[in-house]
Amino acid sequence: MPKKILVIRLSAIGDVVRTVPSVLALRGIFPQATIHWLVEDRCAEIITGLEGVDALKIAPRRAWNKLKGLARFRAMLAFGRELKAEGYDLVVDFHGVAKSAFLAFLTRSPRRVGYPKGIAKEGSHIFLTERVPLVAGKLSRYDRNFLLPRYFDPAVTEPEPTLPIGEGDRSMAQGFLAEHGLVPKGYAFLYPGTSKVGAYKRWPAESFGRVADLVWERFGVPAVIGWGPGEEEMVERLVKVARHPIHVLPLTSMKEMAAVLEQARIYIGGDTGPLHIASLVHTPALAIYGPSDPVLNEPWRKTPFRIVRTGIGCSPCRNRKCDHLSCLRLLEPLRVAEEAGLLLGKV
Repeated sequence: MPKKILVIRLSAIGDVVRTVPSVLALRGIFPQATIHWLVEDRCAEIITGLEGVDALKIAPRRAWNKLKGLARFRAMLAFGRELKAEGYDLVVDFHGVAKSAFLAFLTRSPRRVGYPKGIAKEGSHIFLTERVPLVAGKLSRYDRNFLLPRYFDPAVTEPEPTLPIGEGDRSMAQGFLAEHGLVPKGYAFLYPGTSKVGAYKRWPAESFGRVADLVWERFGVPAVIGWGPGEEEMVERLVKVARHPIHVLPLTSMKEMAAVLEQARIYIGGDTGPLHIASLVHTPALAIYGPSDPVLNEPWRKTPFRIVRTGIGCSPCRNRKCDHLSCLRLLEPLRVAEEAGLLLGKV
């Protein structure tokens, strides 16, 4: 039995969140082991304090990005020596790309377990000592992640996941609700943004504004708008279009946003981190998917959800430079509001 385990999922926030159930499953399989999680600095907050994980190992991506060529490589090697010093006897690579597998290799752990060719990317499987069996067909990220704990215990069942939301985070959420005259489970949480890399997955902000109006007019549910750094202009466009009052969150930490999501009646937004946070805090989610694959990016299925998409022939895709985004542009706010109504009828 391993005594010290390193799990690796470096980024992004939504993918880190989707790894939580599988890491908690590993904790159940190896209850006596020390478990560390290797995660990038920009994604660490949402799992800081996660029950079942003894410590986070923070990959300093921001610092590495400031370096070039050989200097960056040397910095990664130095970090690898720190990992090696921990003496891990098992590494589980949930990320499955060259960087994660290389960091796993630098630990010099005798067991490095991950995905086979066909699931792993960038040749990362060659750095592993063991690979889970290849599974045919598409799997959701949750199911793909769960291949790894199932490798160690085929009978393992998916645990009820949690996120480490603190009392300070919930206090902030309660204060915001009180200030805006909102009640728990009495509002819709709309998130129009994505990461910069995922900008091609954004439904127009103006469409979110119209949905906010329709959800209020049809179901009497007011809208709270979440956003992140650099998305101020998007929120301004949304608010400008809406005819009814909109409650805009201040800039929050991810855990504070999770606390507000936890009290929402429904989440409405695209394929981004807050969607998957909503799933794990048991808030029903309406996922607006354009280029996102509805199978690979399915929310956690034990929380009610619906996926709304146009389903045009070129979707799903990974074309970040698409010049028309018809898969999103052709999706009408009325249809999204109707789908929201169907989901609200279940909660």
